[in-house]
Amino acid sequence: MSRAVNAALAAALVAGSLSIAFAHHSAAMYDFTKNIWVSGVVQNIRVINPHMSLTLVVSNGTGKTRAVAFEGHSVNNFYRAGWRPNLVRVGDKIRVRYNPRKDGRDGGFVNGFVAANGREVVFRLPQVPPSASTRTSASGSR
Repeated sequence: MSRAVNAALAAALVAGSLSIAFAHHSAAMYDFTKNIWVSGVVQNIRVINPHMSLTLVVSNGTGKTRAVAFEGHSVNNFYRAGWRPNLVRVGDKIRVRYNPRKDGRDGGFVNGFVAANGREVVFRLPQVPPSASTRTSASGSR
């Protein structure tokens, strides 16, 4: 192959990889005008860059449970909000405040939580209109 063809293939590969990376880290899929609270038991938590991931086992009130996946801020933002390692552990029952997915699927973007020890950690949210609605789920109402 010629150098020009190799360079063109390399450029296409890099451009394609970047678009996938940028799309993955977009928060456009979340509705930042709505906040929902849910309680559950931590099945998995990973606070690493580029963002945290959390899986909660939640009950629907009739004894049935399901695992719900969430994502959230970076390690730096977690530290700024007051989170420290071991504040939330697998098996802890916690309350999570999140912005739901726009497509209606379970899960969302974590914008705060109350740890098992009662400590509340709240993250700064993107700016939303002052008239933004706030919802509270039945399983996590205050």
